Amino acid sequence: MNNLLSNAPLYYPSAKEWMWNYCIYLGPFTDSEGDNYDLGIFLNDDVKSAAIVYGNKPGNYLSGDNINRQMECYQEMWRRARELKLIP
Repeated sequence: MNNLLSNAPLYYPSAKEWMWNYCIYLGPFTDSEGDNYDLGIFLNDDVKSAAIVYGNKPGNYLSGDNINRQMECYQEMWRRARELKLIP
């Protein structure tokens, strides 16, 4: 098992097994409504996609076509990815 995120501040730690094993974790986020998310990004040669976890069960995530691009968590995920120079 990868221990890279063993001390990471995850709201949803079970996602280490089903999301953060192939996406880049960008940290926790709480929106203005008080909803908690763990933010990340999926990157490969020609795909850049949000990876936003909102619960501990596999499938409790937002990505690709199943996300409202106006959501605070979506905007924050892209801001962090740009800040880290993961995307232009």
